[in-house]
Amino acid sequence: MEIRLLGSVSLQVGGERLELGSLKERAVLAALALDVGRPVALHTLVSRLWDSDPPPHARENAHTYISRLKGRLRRAGTTPHAPRIVGRTHTYTLEADPETVDWHRYQRLVNAAATTAEDHRAAEVFRQAEELWEGEALSGLPGLWAETVRAALAERRLAAAVSRTAVDLRLGRYRELVAELVALTTLHPDDETLLGHLTLAYYGCGRYADALRVYERARRVLMQEYGGHPGPALERIHVGVLNHVPVADLVRAAAAPSAPVTSGTPVRAVALPRPEGAGDHAPRNLPSQPPLIGRYDELRALTDSFATAADGPVVALESVSGMGGIGKTAVAVHTAARLADRYPDSQLYLDLRAHSALQDPLTPAEALTALLRALGTPSANIPVDVDELAGLWRSMLARRRAVIVLDDVVDAAQVRPLLPQDTASLVILTSRRHITGLPAARCVRLDVLPRPDAIALFRRFAGEDRTRDLAAVGRVVDLLGGLPLALELIASRFQARGVWTLATLQDRLARPGRLNEIHDTADRDLTRIFDLSYRTLTKAQRQAFRRLSLHPGPDVTVPVAAAILNTSPDAAERVVEGLLAYALLRETVPDRCTYHDLLHEYAHHLVTTEDDEHLRGQIALRLITFYVEAVDRADRLAYPRRLRGAVGAANYPVRIPTWADAEAAATWLTSERENILSVERFAVAQGHPDLAARLAFGVAGFLNAECYWQHTVDVLQRAVAHWSEHGEPPDLCRALLGLSDALANTGQYEGAADAGRRAQDIARATGDTAAEAEALRTVGALQWHRGEHLLALDHFQRAFTLKAETGDVFFLSRLHNNIGVARLHLGENDLALEHFQKARAGFVETADERWAASALVNIGEWSWRTGDLDAARDAFEEAIARLGNSGHRHEQAIAQGSLADVLTEMGDSERSLELCRAALLVFRSLADRKSQADTLISMGVAHAKHGEPAEAVACLTEALQVARDIGAAHQVAEALRGLGRIEFDAGRLDAAAEHLSAAVATATRIRDLDEVVEAQILLAEVHLASGAPRTAHTLLRRAFEAAQAQEHRESAAIRRRLAEIEDGLTD
Repeated sequence: MEIRLLGSVSLQVGGERLELGSLKERAVLAALALDVGRPVALHTLVSRLWDSDPPPHARENAHTYISRLKGRLRRAGTTPHAPRIVGRTHTYTLEADPETVDWHRYQRLVNAAATTAEDHRAAEVFRQAEELWEGEALSGLPGLWAETVRAALAERRLAAAVSRTAVDLRLGRYRELVAELVALTTLHPDDETLLGHLTLAYYGCGRYADALRVYERARRVLMQEYGGHPGPALERIHVGVLNHVPVADLVRAAAAPSAPVTSGTPVRAVALPRPEGAGDHAPRNLPSQPPLIGRYDELRALTDSFATAADGPVVALESVSGMGGIGKTAVAVHTAARLADRYPDSQLYLDLRAHSALQDPLTPAEALTALLRALGTPSANIPVDVDELAGLWRSMLARRRAVIVLDDVVDAAQVRPLLPQDTASLVILTSRRHITGLPAARCVRLDVLPRPDAIALFRRFAGEDRTRDLAAVGRVVDLLGGLPLALELIASRFQARGVWTLATLQDRLARPGRLNEIHDTADRDLTRIFDLSYRTLTKAQRQAFRRLSLHPGPDVTVPVAAAILNTSPDAAERVVEGLLAYALLRETVPDRCTYHDLLHEYAHHLVTTEDDEHLRGQIALRLITFYVEAVDRADRLAYPRRLRGAVGAANYPVRIPTWADAEAAATWLTSERENILSVERFAVAQGHPDLAARLAFGVAGFLNAECYWQHTVDVLQRAVAHWSEHGEPPDLCRALLGLSDALANTGQYEGAADAGRRAQDIARATGDTAAEAEALRTVGALQWHRGEHLLALDHFQRAFTLKAETGDVFFLSRLHNNIGVARLHLGENDLALEHFQKARAGFVETADERWAASALVNIGEWSWRTGDLDAARDAFEEAIARLGNSGHRHEQAIAQGSLADVLTEMGDSERSLELCRAALLVFRSLADRKSQADTLISMGVAHAKHGEPAEAVACLTEALQVARDIGAAHQVAEALRGLGRIEFDAGRLDAAAEHLSAAVATATRIRDLDEVVEAQILLAEVHLASGAPRTAHTLLRRAFEAAQAQEHRESAAIRRRLAEIEDGLTD
């Protein structure tokens, strides 16, 4: 018996899949199988089945599912050691050999491969492990737990894939790896190890230019997404390729292990003599602290950096987010205690009170006096003058090894006299602001706690008995943004309120006014901590801190800040840098600043109480206007061919950004996407619908080009609604065209058709020829999506007639592409190729790599349909390589799907399925349902060729449902034909005839000649097998006539089969 989790959850006995019941029953099996041999608590099962919202009788229902599973296992397992479920007090255990669960078998194989010294053996074991995957883990199981497990298992699979491809590289299997690594890097474009492997694979099979392009694409992606550069490992590979280093040497160098310092690496310090007179009673006044949770990297950075004192004895410990409660004091004190063995003569602590609510900050003289007293200096020997105090302090430290924590520093002037000179001692500073003016200081920045550490901290203060539901604790932690003090305060309050549940706490923190909830029973209050930081700011900084919170998006740049504050960019940058220095803003990537979530709420409260409504309205209008003008400028530069109204480019204000070229403008739109979408909604809410509509139209070109189709639909629907009532016809027409295109791309064909017809009517009524041609092309594309090829061709040709005299090479090339596709589906192959070639030539002339690659895909499709599989494969692979360098995921996924069809036809269904899975992930992420249907059909055919009929039927049935839902007739016919083929191969002739007759009828209705011929050939074979040779002969005769008329690739094969049938009829 086998339990399968790496795909659909199932039981298999002797290779036969047993039917399981509901999704909940499958989830129970998965939950127990993942922990095979270990007891799983009933409450854990309930949590996994229903997340945080169990029904009233959840436990009883869980018992029912377990009982059913027990019965199935009992009936299926006939051996003494067959898997069984054993129930004990409030727990259930799946007792079975871990090898019966494919996930545990997979882990064993991966671990074995990873520890195998012989590469050929390792590659074979890795291959065995990978073959266990039948699709996405726990496929079809809904819920947060299943999604979390899926993600975790997928990460393990990715790690194994990285190791496996490294082994294959060492074995020189470069050419075989390219397709898989292209697919993997498409899914993980920022994984530098995979990118390095792809570079080596390309280089190893002689594709030098492609190898170099990988690095350039990585550099662009990492800069756009994270503001960073490729790491040293990828850099070394890139330089090696540039220098033509032998690939085997590069592979060996990439595999050579590095020796980073880890938490297990001991830190070695130079032994220093103890000062004379130092006894066993060294001064120690470090405040008591509970054991520190998390902060491993920061502690390692602190302690490891003190192995030598080459950079000086001062470490400045500060907070990125600058708010009280980030944990600076805890980390500093914990570090000092951890270093006690290396600094045995004193461990001192002093609060310099930069943010004390009741006391002024300590002066340098007061601080030095306190430190000297802590070292045991008699009061009579303590001088008054600051310089004398500093001299005595330094002389006392000269022969000591002491660690001193100076907490809550005001600035460098306060702390400079306190710093030792020429000593083996160490000073650790903490501050809510970045301390400048201390050149010898080294910085370790603190940010909020990672989620697992935040959960652990909350549970420590709240108690573990009431916090066993980690998912619920996680939601509370998320509402507090991982801020340690906030976690401590709210956890202490929760611990004191014994009748509260985690749901109670979550509900209170989710309400407006969340900050008022974050306090404890000792009257410690987070808002007061924030107030202390706010009061230290200048007037300009206070205004900026609160007013920038009116921005509804996730981050703020200096030009946006200048618009909000109504000042110059230079002045805005200075005030923003001040807030960054106080860490009241965070710079997560260069030139982009964010608030911590709780600080944002605090700032927003301040702006609503300290700035009146009229002023807030003016700020909002400046912000919205900035984005309208900036997006318009970027859109015109990035997408100059886009159809716009008669109004030309605006005379933009000085503060609106400029960009060097189209790529830079598109990069800005990418980085600002979430901000733009937020501001568009904000403009509507603020009562500026016309500005919102202008912003929506401005960003829609970028959103549509980058496949953010649902966002395009959302913003343009609001723009269309407004302009339908209050706008000018040209504006409404162009918004409708964009909306129709986006709706069609997401499979919403009825809405797309309505928008396209409205746009066409407006264009005709206003005599707008350019808009009418675009409307005809848009509606034609929609009709092609729906399989209405004759209607589509008519619209494309009418659009071509309107634009023929304009000399618009790009638009006419797109129409050649469209016309070619329509003619290809109508069986007019020669005409189709002619149009594809003209399209590609036009795109090359206009230097549009993306569309040139798209035309190349269509040429590959033509080659495949006319029987030249090698040419088709070459065309698709070239298109994938070109598109991979452009970053256009959708077009690349289409090319991958097309290549998969050819590979299936050539007998490589395994590689075909890999490509299909990669493409399907892209299409699902983009909500492109028609392409999902196409890919599922390709997968169904590949599974069938691979001898997996059950998987084939599942894929084709899903494709048929999707195609019928969106009205994609061509895909309906293809899916029906695929299902008919499987039924025929299984000997179920009646079912096969039903599917194939429906496929013929659908393809005939839409005049899809290729599909008509293919379905009729197969239907004839069904009738022949059913003992109806005359019916089969009639069907084949019709197919032959249609095929011969269009020089179809199957004409000769049909003629031979007709002759065979005729011989049989004569006999």
